[in-house]
Amino acid sequence: MDIEEMLDRLGVVIGPPPRGGVVPVPWALGPQALGFQLPADYRAFADRYGMVSISDELHVYTPSAAPSPKTGQPPGFEGFVHFTTEPYGYGAMLAQAYRDGDYDECPYPLFPAEGGLLKWGNNYNSDQFFWLMRGPDPDPDPDRWPVAAKFDSMREWDLFEDGFLEFLLAAVTEQHPYHGDVVPGGMKQVGDGRAYRPRGDWSKNLRE
Repeated sequence: MDIEEMLDRLGVVIGPPPRGGVVPVPWALGPQALGFQLPADYRAFADRYGMVSISDELHVYTPSAAPSPKTGQPPGFEGFVHFTTEPYGYGAMLAQAYRDGDYDECPYPLFPAEGGLLKWGNNYNSDQFFWLMRGPDPDPDPDRWPVAAKFDSMREWDLFEDGFLEFLLAAVTEQHPYHGDVVPGGMKQVGDGRAYRPRGDWSKNLRE
């Protein structure tokens, strides 16, 4: 299944893109800003939907989000990796657990460690969703990064090998074995005939 087909199938479940579309992220800046490019399926999703909350439960981040003045989060691509690297956030706790050898709590290092976890979302149950940035050195292929999900209440990890968009599609169509944990309460419309709320696009970043 190609990316456009997956996006079309996803749209049947969560609804069409925001009215008027979204401002695409300037992905060409990504390798310079981050040192790598983000996966193609994720980039296509972000350019169709922007940052969203699905069923008011599952929050998918993008580099488009305007920073909150209360958190001191930087804008754009730097703001995206801030979700993983913020020194007092959930990622910092997981990174410390890994360094301490508590592999039940966190069996993987976190970005910027080589082959580490990079966060792209969470939900209201404090479950966390990452890419595991592994691949053949010296140029890991982001389109091969699996999704690593930390189900906080169960203190359990799940590794989904097929990537971001297939993970999302499996969750919202109830094909993922933990779909009820990824989207607690299941799919529901939350307004405007859609099962998601738009949370911003790149234009919010440009206005900063």
